[in-house]
Amino acid sequence: MLTLSPSAVDAVDSLLHNADVPEEAGLRIDTSGAAQFTIEIAPEPAPGDQVIEEGGARVFVDAEAAPMLDNAELDARRDGNQVAFGLTQAGSQDSAHGGV
Repeated sequence: MLTLSPSAVDAVDSLLHNADVPEEAGLRIDTSGAAQFTIEIAPEPAPGDQVIEEGGARVFVDAEAAPMLDNAELDARRDGNQVAFGLTQAGSQDSAHGGV
């Protein structure tokens, strides 16, 4: 199952606790081709999504993406008002960050 780094928990929590975001919303990770993923704020999980809740952060993982992210950790890096999310192997310090 995908895990969340402490910085990802903080980033997702701050994104979701916005007046424009529904209370049950979450950050949704979906597949976008071979080994590529999309990340968006979704009002609720889609049928079959894996739901991960940790420290105020709620992440929905698409059923097709879940097996590919089984040993991965979602990480986040802030640069001003922007957040870049990346995936690492759980327990690793190396990551590939993409902006959201």
